[in-house]
Amino acid sequence: MLTIGEELKKCRNHMRMTLQEMAAKLKVSTTTIVNYETGKRLPDIDFLIDFAGVCDKDFLYWLGLRVAESKSALTGQAKAMLDKAMGSPIVQAGLSFVSLPLYDLNEVANPGAVPGHIHGTDELPQFSSAWLERELNATPADLCMVPVNDDSMTPTLRPGDIVLLDRRIAKPDREGVYVVRLNGIALMKRLQILPGETIKIVSENPAYESYTINQSDLNGSNISILGRVAWVIWAGRKI
Repeated sequence: MLTIGEELKKCRNHMRMTLQEMAAKLKVSTTTIVNYETGKRLPDIDFLIDFAGVCDKDFLYWLGLRVAESKSALTGQAKAMLDKAMGSPIVQAGLSFVSLPLYDLNEVANPGAVPGHIHGTDELPQFSSAWLERELNATPADLCMVPVNDDSMTPTLRPGDIVLLDRRIAKPDREGVYVVRLNGIALMKRLQILPGETIKIVSENPAYESYTINQSDLNGSNISILGRVAWVIWAGRKI
């Protein structure tokens, strides 16, 4: 698992910012950032708040990494509260962590084609089995990770987001974001259950059209539900 310094550097590089540019943006010295990135010092809270403001991970993500490396022990209650707020567990001794398969949408639509694959643990998170059960009422076998590959669901889902997909859901039991297979193509869309046994398939980006289908058409050869999006991993938020 990456240290907070390594993760800060990785995030800065992802934004294509030099040390000097980041230092100017955050109004700190380049030495301060180098010390944080190399692990010579742990970043202070004010720095993490400002850093979260310029990157795609929120403050609680950085706070969780900071706490995980701190020599100051949190109480069990404080750990549990921060764990729940983050949406991804703090590293704690004695917890069982698991990796989940990462599928692209084509693999979800054609599960027999290519098995889900795991990238390096320095790239993707691991999950506490206890957290999955508590927050999602799920086991690791119920879930997979899927990247968002277009902007049709912006702003709810953005290209580059990675979501947890609950693959137990084969029909829309409530309004939410689902992966739907339409004529062999997998799409992430919001489904709204309407009167008259119809379902509205919504793209939240207004540049894309919405349309309706009959519930009786679901799980046939042309239209099927492949799962419901349960969590947006990087944003740490339910939808």
